Amino acid sequence: MQKHEKVGPRICFLDVEATSLEADVGTTVGIGLMEDDGRFSYISVDRPELEKNRLKNFLERLERHHIIVTWNGKSFDIPFLVSRIIKHGLRVEPLLSAYHLDMAEFVKNNLKLSRTDIFHVSKFLGIRKDVATLGQDVPGLYVKAMKGDRVAVRRIERHCRDDLNALRLIFLKLKPLVKLLKPELPI
Repeated sequence: MQKHEKVGPRICFLDVEATSLEADVGTTVGIGLMEDDGRFSYISVDRPELEKNRLKNFLERLERHHIIVTWNGKSFDIPFLVSRIIKHGLRVEPLLSAYHLDMAEFVKNNLKLSRTDIFHVSKFLGIRKDVATLGQDVPGLYVKAMKGDRVAVRRIERHCRDDLNALRLIFLKLKPLVKLLKPELPI
């Protein structure tokens, strides 16, 4: 039996790890991508001088996708990446030509919850979310990683994978609502 390519738009879930929330003072630590079937890939920026090359690699991978799903991507991931991509003189079109769905914004606008952070939303929907490493831990872990601490590197990557898996599961649980409220989105 022959394997068939998935027909229809390709969705990826995107999460950026960085040394700062501001792109003019911070750099990219890593970029996580997760396919809608749960396959995870991580582009690690081991040293700041590798950022341009890693961003180029990321943009090449992204060109295969039609829909990007993020958590707070409109306020952080996308503007941060756009800024770093422009700084390095790379083409921003692969990032901005895909349809972007920010699930944090979607949840805030369509559910009535006391808190809308990914931890609370995950818990509300019965999705397991690891809290051993938080986004605020990444800059300190990155300093250790640049000094050769492989445990720190793995913790950053594990945190990114966990965030993406929670995002993917939130999306899958809310997909019927997304389809109803965003009929222009071919999912």
